[in-house]
Amino acid sequence: MKFLLLLLAAATALSTAAFAEDKEITIEAGRAPALKLSVPKEAEVTRKGDKTTVQVKTLFIYIWRVPAAKSIADAVSEAGEIIKGEFVKFTVQSKETIKVLGHEATHLKGKGEEADDNDPGTADVVLFTDGKNVYAACVHGERDQAVKERPELLKALASATAL
Repeated sequence: MKFLLLLLAAATALSTAAFAEDKEITIEAGRAPALKLSVPKEAEVTRKGDKTTVQVKTLFIYIWRVPAAKSIADAVSEAGEIIKGEFVKFTVQSKETIKVLGHEATHLKGKGEEADDNDPGTADVVLFTDGKNVYAACVHGERDQAVKERPELLKALASATAL
């Protein structure tokens, strides 16, 4: 019995430690809180209009609310336009369906150029909905940087809850 209690206490301590490394942030839709996401504790979060930027060292996750899109399909056809402030000439190389917030989402992977210096690179864009709003989340970078940042993007999206 003591062993079982000790094991339970250790598991609780480990899970608490794992949560201590993340913090929750809020994504707005039309100036109202709409989503919560867990991101690394040290992340800096900035908001400008419908765009939220999460920065951790060299990792940047961009999340836009896409008010003009009424569906994921609308956003897919406009993905390059949505992310053009960060990444240009986006050409989709693969597309898959994933789940975000319990809804089907579209994960696009492709190539293009960074908007700031036109260096060739890669981008991952996930288009998803909370049932009311459509969002685009993106990581990108030179060469294959998006592939390296993909796990953190997907982890953040997996933590999403609608408000």
